[in-house]
Amino acid sequence: MTAFDYIVVGAGSAGCVIANRLSADPSIQVALIEAGESDRAFPLNAKTSLPVGNIFLLSDPRYNWQYRMEGGPGTQDRELPCPRGKLLGGCSSVNGTVYIRGHASDYDDWAALGNTGWSYADVLPAYLRHEHRHGSASPLHGSQGELHVQRPKANHPLAHAFVAAATEAGHVRNDDFNGASQDGFGLYELNQHNGVRQSSSRAFLHPVLHRSNLTVLTDTRVERLLFSGSRAEGMTVLHRGERRALRASREVILAGGTISSAHLLLLSGIGPQPQLRQFGIPVIRELPGVGGNLQDHPTIFLAVEDPSGETYALSARSLPRVLLSPLSYLAQRRGMLASNAAEAGGFLRTLPELARPDVQMTLLVGLKDNARTIPRRHGYVLLVQLLRPLSRGSLELASADPLAAPRIRANFLEHTQDLETLVRGLQAARRIVASPALTRYSGHEIEPGPQVSTSGDIEAAIRRQVLTAYHPVGTCKMGPASDPFAVVDPQLRVHGIDGLRVADASIMPTIIGGNTSAPAMMIGERCAEFILRPAAQPATAPSSADSLAFA
Repeated sequence: MTAFDYIVVGAGSAGCVIANRLSADPSIQVALIEAGESDRAFPLNAKTSLPVGNIFLLSDPRYNWQYRMEGGPGTQDRELPCPRGKLLGGCSSVNGTVYIRGHASDYDDWAALGNTGWSYADVLPAYLRHEHRHGSASPLHGSQGELHVQRPKANHPLAHAFVAAATEAGHVRNDDFNGASQDGFGLYELNQHNGVRQSSSRAFLHPVLHRSNLTVLTDTRVERLLFSGSRAEGMTVLHRGERRALRASREVILAGGTISSAHLLLLSGIGPQPQLRQFGIPVIRELPGVGGNLQDHPTIFLAVEDPSGETYALSARSLPRVLLSPLSYLAQRRGMLASNAAEAGGFLRTLPELARPDVQMTLLVGLKDNARTIPRRHGYVLLVQLLRPLSRGSLELASADPLAAPRIRANFLEHTQDLETLVRGLQAARRIVASPALTRYSGHEIEPGPQVSTSGDIEAAIRRQVLTAYHPVGTCKMGPASDPFAVVDPQLRVHGIDGLRVADASIMPTIIGGNTSAPAMMIGERCAEFILRPAAQPATAPSSADSLAFA
């Protein structure tokens, strides 16, 4: 049995941060386990470097788990794609690179649920520690960390027109969604550096691969965790077809993401007892919350024709620009290959009495049917994302076979209030699209279409359209021992199990209002802090989050 001090399962947004921080101590032996491939060899390194490279990755099962969600009655029982990264960097290697932390009150909500040390004031230092933001200095931003945050050298003219249209529609301009207020519209800041994607792998793992105390095992699938009584002591893995046992003398940290971490706990005998017994899995610890509490950002969209022909597409009209795009990227880091497609967006309150935004909009500067194809006609898409759904989904075993995918139920729009918010969000999106600043780019509304106008028609269109924003969270809920559905405590330790933590987006008790990659990296930072400084009190910024950010 190969032995290490710590074994981190999953080299995604959180896992790479944890491996970096733990292995900084040369006396600690760390193993990082990843089911997918390394992102360092050609041609994968080229695809993961390009901001637009996820188009080439999301369609390939070698780099995408390609999970499917059961939508439920709220989505007309459709199956919903749920892509998850399967390579070094995980989802941060295949996502849109948008850097959003969420609203300050999201973290204060976590603390109010009994998660001491997780208020916005508590988590801000972790964000500052690893952020390297390009631009003016600010108490709310870091400049010395490994993770680059910047805008691209040039945004598509449509992105600027969209922001202008939003202000014409009555919204404020916002140049920093992670600053003093989240409300408003602006150009997104991205995890890029001079036109190169800054995945968690590239930011945190590549620079430390030389450390002799860090072992990275790719193409390695964890089957089950191993226990000695109530203590996690290791795992069995399939490494390139060979079964091996790995031992962790101190701790196992699951950072496989919202789907994989909960799935591995269930396969290993930690979860709801009836479900485990149904599949003949010995119960190590009954935790009924494992796999429950699944949340995402239900997303609908406006698709609009572009009569100008300037949006990104592979057409006869755009062929000269497409052919020149490699030269533009290589020489100046500009153009189509430097775009993450999701160049601009904003946050709004669909009711004036709300204390914080309840909808996020994201502009895609191309008419994309999905995230895996290059569009053939010119147009753009305006995504409308519900930030805090009341509906909850679940993840369950479909088989005791560790190679079989779990059953995932989204249960989107189970609550009427979720549907009502999206209706208001779609109406707000239409007002922006109709603003004068977008006249040059806005032709016929393709989806849901101008014929969809009554409230009943809009609700039906939403149920027909709604998809995941690729932001699943919550299946290993963080909470105190008094919460019967909590899976981990505020130090991310699995309740009732020694030597086992979960550190990824699955621990979120409630979903944050924004993209989830940056928060997952923050969670990895906090986990390493808890391990390396167990006696320390949580690092705390100024005493009140209200003094820091977010009206």
